[in-house]
Amino acid sequence: MVDWFTALPLWGQIGVGLLVIAAFVAVIWMLLSLVLLPVIALIQKALEPSENSTVMPDQDYLLGTLTLGLDGVHTGEVMITGGGRARQTYPAKPYESQTTPLAKGAQVVIIEVKQGTAYVKALVLPGA
Repeated sequence: MVDWFTALPLWGQIGVGLLVIAAFVAVIWMLLSLVLLPVIALIQKALEPSENSTVMPDQDYLLGTLTLGLDGVHTGEVMITGGGRARQTYPAKPYESQTTPLAKGAQVVIIEVKQGTAYVKALVLPGA
């Protein structure tokens, strides 16, 4: 085999050498791909929860309308009208200690629903 290679002219030896190097690189690339791609996928799955954003997209806000007024003492009722959900009603309480009562028909943002009760804040639109 060495006699065959040395019998080639210089340009032939260079060409065969480049083909051997290219084949070697291709084989190493395929082996690393078969080994490293699953490892990278596992690492990405493990790190996925840490990529969560603390900013809530607009479509995730639940908007509602009060069907019964709400003040700091009495529980009201809110009907969910936004977020792509079917209309649902929940008992409503203020999210934080709120001294200003909210009248029937007021637009609110549902902050959380806990044990069947919606905790709401008044919807404040920019420029309003």
